[in-house]
Amino acid sequence: MGHEEELTAEQVDLGVSALRGSLRRTWRDFCATSSIHGLRYTRDEDTNRIVHFVWLLISLVMFSCAVAMAHTFYVDFRSSPTRMNVESDYTPINSLYFPPVTICPEVLFNMQKSKAFLETLRLPQGADVAGILRQLNIFYGFMLDDARFADREIEQMESVLSLNNLTLEDFVEHLRWDCRQILHRCRYHGRIVACSELFQLSKTFFGNCCSFNLRQQGLPDSLCRLNFTAQRAAGGLGNGLSVILRYQDDNYDPLQSYSYGVMVLIQDTSAFPSAHAVSKFVAFNTEVFAALRPEETFCSAAVKALTIEERNCVLGNEFHLRYFPDYVYPNCELNCRVTNMVKFCGCHTYFFDFNRTADRICSFRDIPCLVDNFANIITRERSTQCYCPLTCEHFDYDVQISNFPLHTNMPVVDPFYSDIAENDGILHVFINSFSYRRVRQDLLSNMVTLVSNLGSAFSLFVGMSMLSVVEILYYFSIILRKNYLQECRARTNLLQMLQREGPKFAQPKTNKSPNKSVFIIHKS
Repeated sequence: MGHEEELTAEQVDLGVSALRGSLRRTWRDFCATSSIHGLRYTRDEDTNRIVHFVWLLISLVMFSCAVAMAHTFYVDFRSSPTRMNVESDYTPINSLYFPPVTICPEVLFNMQKSKAFLETLRLPQGADVAGILRQLNIFYGFMLDDARFADREIEQMESVLSLNNLTLEDFVEHLRWDCRQILHRCRYHGRIVACSELFQLSKTFFGNCCSFNLRQQGLPDSLCRLNFTAQRAAGGLGNGLSVILRYQDDNYDPLQSYSYGVMVLIQDTSAFPSAHAVSKFVAFNTEVFAALRPEETFCSAAVKALTIEERNCVLGNEFHLRYFPDYVYPNCELNCRVTNMVKFCGCHTYFFDFNRTADRICSFRDIPCLVDNFANIITRERSTQCYCPLTCEHFDYDVQISNFPLHTNMPVVDPFYSDIAENDGILHVFINSFSYRRVRQDLLSNMVTLVSNLGSAFSLFVGMSMLSVVEILYYFSIILRKNYLQECRARTNLLQMLQREGPKFAQPKTNKSPNKSVFIIHKS
């Protein structure tokens, strides 16, 4: 390897320290034998210093390029360590639950039912049933900021509650729609069944609605508890859900309510029905076909083993919400909304009450506060936004709608269509395939891939490998120590020789110019 066992006097440069001399010899030996490309030309004795400098510059540039590429690989590994792979496009659809379907009337309350209830109440002085019915649109103040209400209207509605010793939820309970007043006939998996076996009353952002196959926990005792029916999915129109919609309300006025139909929401099983769901409008006097194409996203075991920061998403049990029992992204956004309600107005609206906290339920007197702070409540301002990580595992539904005019006089043999009326609406929700797509979130690269990428970068530019790293450690530890000890022994021997032989002229090797001779005179 070019390093002798002992150094001669001519090989010792007394113009530098022993450490520097040993480093110089170690570097020369390393360049001569290293597997790293280009280094041996920086110490080639057959060329001049200009060539040495050029090769040293080239080696430094190549090494810098290798470091830059290695840094790029590492940053990519840390920033996006996962990727999405389609595991299968042909997973049997019967392994899924049928997606939740929520039907919400476009008007909050049944006017016929509301009128009958108001007639049994004590009303404030100067108020009548017709006037209170017209003021029921004040409930939209709990949801939107489209209108502002006079103090007289607010106090009148508060008086109705206080005179009859009612809470706001009790009042809503007597005004709301029942599912049997919206759903006339239901069919599932080709069998006509009572709608009460499929649909149950649920709380939504749009008030009280009727939901099928929705998991919703923590409802107060005034509502029946919504049980998850766990109905399995099957492909095709005949295995879907069909509903005949009919408002049982003699006082319903589509012109006054600006609506003539119902809203259909389709979302994740554990999600609170809201504007985050897939929302479609089903008009009366039409037959609507909603074809669903589900897609499931799930994580591999390797991704689940990553930290939340590395995979940029959370599993259901890793992030807890104050107002909702299950974590999905829409619930987190709504949880933020409820939190802002309590922050700015000291209460939350009645349809967000799940008996999970002791926070006060907003009354009519809180509506001005809710309207004035609407922008902050729905997180339009960055300062009121909350951290809501994406969920790693979820279902997405692509919904395609086809609608046709409903012909009541068309002869049919299907008993489901018997006795349909002129203002009915018919909804069919079905999965239009017998299979669905599963997308797996997997590791884009693991530690083995990262090391391979780093090795390829250094191998491409400077020809380094893991063996080169071992060489560097070997030369600048073992060989450097050996050279240093040799340097020290050689210097000691040289001084002892000069002391024994008396004053003599010597010409040891120095770092001066080779054209000049430097003589050292030693006196005893």
